[in-house]
Amino acid sequence: MEITAVKNQLIKETVELKQKKYRLKRQQFLAEGLNTVEVAINCGVAEVLFYTHTEDIRILSLLKKAVSGNMKLVCVSDRVMKKIADTETPQGVVAVCRMQRFKLGEILVRGKMLLVLDRVGDPGNVGTIIRTADAAGFGGLILLNGSADVYAPKTVRASMGSLFNLPVLDCIEEEKFINTVKKAGYTLLTTSLKGDVNFYETDLSGRLAIVMGSEIGGVSDTLIEASDKKVFIPMEGSTGSLNVAIAAAIVMFEILRRRL
Repeated sequence: MEITAVKNQLIKETVELKQKKYRLKRQQFLAEGLNTVEVAINCGVAEVLFYTHTEDIRILSLLKKAVSGNMKLVCVSDRVMKKIADTETPQGVVAVCRMQRFKLGEILVRGKMLLVLDRVGDPGNVGTIIRTADAAGFGGLILLNGSADVYAPKTVRASMGSLFNLPVLDCIEEEKFINTVKKAGYTLLTTSLKGDVNFYETDLSGRLAIVMGSEIGGVSDTLIEASDKKVFIPMEGSTGSLNVAIAAAIVMFEILRRRL
């Protein structure tokens, strides 16, 4: 049976998940797009799958996986799909997923490299950084208070499914973060235009927690003062700064290169 009414109760409740207050209340969020939904299904976090009638082989394959995983499948009209989706041209599948919650100690005990974002507010940048951190083999991503909502539709889309592969903690208080990572034996490294050491000349061994800030505000003074290493990424051109997602990619893949 196909749902064609946008005022259907299930549809109304699903659309509400575009708002943060409802996501937090229900501990659910929306995942949109073939790649993202496929990873959500494979990771077992998708709970409901909305789809439109299609002959697309890849979507039909996703539906079979969803059935085998005991997911709830809901067929909707194109009009209803546009209401649920956050994009102008939906790909025909949207999943309701449950939030994965981690504790800081659970991630630190792994001893892997961590990336930390200080007040990075653009959801597209945060999603891209999640995807890059996953590709670089980082152990987790920590978003300090003031950063973008990790479960916002744009963040989820930009992560391209990596949100389901990489432990991500959000809304972490600055002082708690500093004290906890220090006790866990991590080296706190901050990147800043005011850094005193060239990043490429820095020792990047051991347990690292790399802190990056927004282009406008940068890393907070408190974090800089608490850091063990303060570095800058050298630039030769006339631009004064790098997009934070680009800077994060440079840092993470340089660390990966040295450790391969």
